[in-house]
Amino acid sequence: MAASYADIVRGLLRPRFIILAVLTIFTFTTYTRMKESNYRARVKAVYQCPIPDNGRSPAGSLVTIKDRLIRSELQHQRHVAQRGIFLEQSGFGSWGFNVWPTDKDSLNWWGYFPPSFNCPHDLQRVGRYNDGGKWMCGMSVLENLDPSKKCVIYSMGVYDDSSWEAEMMDRTHCEVWAFDGSVEDVAGDAKGNPKMHFSKVFIGNEDRVDAEGSVWKTLPTIMKENGHEWIDVLKADIEGYEYQTLDGLMDAYQGSHLPFSQLQVELHLASGPNMTPDVKGFTKFKRWFERLEKMHMRPFMSELSLVAHLLTPSEGFICSEYSFINIAGNHRLLHA
Repeated sequence: MAASYADIVRGLLRPRFIILAVLTIFTFTTYTRMKESNYRARVKAVYQCPIPDNGRSPAGSLVTIKDRLIRSELQHQRHVAQRGIFLEQSGFGSWGFNVWPTDKDSLNWWGYFPPSFNCPHDLQRVGRYNDGGKWMCGMSVLENLDPSKKCVIYSMGVYDDSSWEAEMMDRTHCEVWAFDGSVEDVAGDAKGNPKMHFSKVFIGNEDRVDAEGSVWKTLPTIMKENGHEWIDVLKADIEGYEYQTLDGLMDAYQGSHLPFSQLQVELHLASGPNMTPDVKGFTKFKRWFERLEKMHMRPFMSELSLVAHLLTPSEGFICSEYSFINIAGNHRLLHA
């Protein structure tokens, strides 16, 4: 005879089941707190300043850039801890984990890596609508910069759209150095601008000439040739090669900090030699993204590419623009 509902309830209320339930809840709660407990120490290490012991954001008006950065870093470190917990709860690292819960549901992929930091200045979208625009942190800082102060922008990948570069040069006194080994010159809005400097070269993880005769140079090599020690904005739209290129930069500056204030990059899935839309690709992407975070880069904005989705709807959302601010170094976005 099947047990009645009342029998089942009475069975679950037996002391051994109650004790087991309490121990399970206690273990999970303790584990969760341990996973989140060290983010305050990481914030102190970055900013070398006191923060509330309870982990809450500083209360009241945030009148200084440093105050805003501290609040954002608390938010970011909390998010990183929660990401790890959520992935573990979702079965990450086990056969049961599925990064695509429905057919080509790439929204789930990007959902693990939302912008977790706030730009401490104004936030403005620069460039044309839809594909090509970038979310800039501190555009007003660059617009009001003393003309005697050098402002350097590096743009990797220009192809047929230079609307972002054109608007940056129009609104600031910044000069742009553009690099693209696939075209002969800059096309579009920025063509012919005296503040634009173009080189038919790819920026990669080593200095070389490939089998097709294309020239590749590392960012440190390019900067040395141009006499630059710092880049105000680094933009990369290089169709899937952003992973190996930025890996090369992180290798070159390991133990230090990356030499640019902010990074504007379009990230691609299912293209290029590295990332594929499966669990293996997700693992590599997570490792790469978190390495960038460990190099003090903080994502403050993202924007899914609707154009790419409309062109290949069966692939899902395979491209997303990301904007990062560098919280290391002594650049103007941290002190303006």
